[in-house]
Amino acid sequence: MSTPEGPSPAAPVRARILLVDDDPLITDLVVDMLAMEGYDVETASDGLEALERLQGQRFDLIVTDLHMPKLDGAAFYRELRERQAHPLKKIIFLSGTTGGSPEHKAVMESGAPMLLKPFNVNDLIELVRSVLQAA
Repeated sequence: MSTPEGPSPAAPVRARILLVDDDPLITDLVVDMLAMEGYDVETASDGLEALERLQGQRFDLIVTDLHMPKLDGAAFYRELRERQAHPLKKIIFLSGTTGGSPEHKAVMESGAPMLLKPFNVNDLIELVRSVLQAA
């Protein structure tokens, strides 16, 4: 007796994350931790490279450093807003500094979450999950 073969169950779709950071140590740590959680992570070393990666590609979340060469996180955010290149509610900022810099002010006005370096990896993973699950 033969049984009809049905379609195989689809593999779960892994969330795609773009990590934008100029610090190779932070990049390696975050990529490793998010990959262990099942996320597909691509990287860019600054905002200009990130904008190039966004051409023709879709990401579910962007995690970006605030202070970078060429195009910092605040300017990158403004470009995303102007180009409507990514949902602005699906961005997390990382920063190694606190204070009232214009970049910090822009992040605070955006309403996007910011995680201060050095951060607890579990806090990053929890924040990533929370932002991805938010409508």
